[in-house]
Amino acid sequence: MKRILVNIENETYLERLESFCIEEKIALKHISSPEDVDEEPFIVIITDKKDEVDGYNGKGRVCVITNEKPISHIYCLKENFTSTHLRLLVDTIFHGMLLTNYYPSLMPYDFHKEYTISNDFFNIDRIVYAMTADFVLFFKFSDLEKLRVGISEMLTNSIEHGNLGITAEEKFKATEEGTYYELLNERLSDPVLSKRTTHINIDLKDKVLKVTITDQGKGFDTSKLPDPTDAEHLLKLHGRGIFITKMYFSKIEYNDKGNQVILIKELPQ
Repeated sequence: MKRILVNIENETYLERLESFCIEEKIALKHISSPEDVDEEPFIVIITDKKDEVDGYNGKGRVCVITNEKPISHIYCLKENFTSTHLRLLVDTIFHGMLLTNYYPSLMPYDFHKEYTISNDFFNIDRIVYAMTADFVLFFKFSDLEKLRVGISEMLTNSIEHGNLGITAEEKFKATEEGTYYELLNERLSDPVLSKRTTHINIDLKDKVLKVTITDQGKGFDTSKLPDPTDAEHLLKLHGRGIFITKMYFSKIEYNDKGNQVILIKELPQ
């Protein structure tokens, strides 16, 4: 189970932390000094005792609650932090990024972003995190992680089956023979296919998230998607990513050509 260690004097801060951990299903352990840090994995140590920060060196990530000037190489939270700020902190640490302070007065209600992505197949998870970093302001971790999985699956499909033209049969055969990465690298080396890109459009408005992914492939007949839960398809990979994504989003739509998918998720009220 995920854990956060806290060494907090201020009761208000502690109440906010406890409420956050309950909501996000994260274990919270109280410690009174750096010597209390055990060897079990944890996300971060959060303290409001700025003078004791140096004692945590080498023990893990540390975050200080302070309105004073941030300490170099130490994560900081302002004293008016909310659950959203804590979610941002945890998400940032998981992905090894530096924390940018967010203030309630800067909380967005909607946004629009567009990206053009090359066939960078081996960095899809990092790309998706970069595109969805702001999602942490709107979704709990239980939803955020699922949304990222769904987008990763669809982006993978757009590169693999769309831009690189790898059919389900070719993938199944190559996977069975252990030559899938040879096939993938062969297509990535093709001068025509390598120039293809995927366009991603992200809109969040009126409490509805819409992610549109469009590749430059020839498309496919979406009406013929197999059900991966059928006995005859259990060992095949085709359609499994789409099936997973359908569970995590409110709705999935395709264009007629089959080279564009729209993922729709209604925000919690």
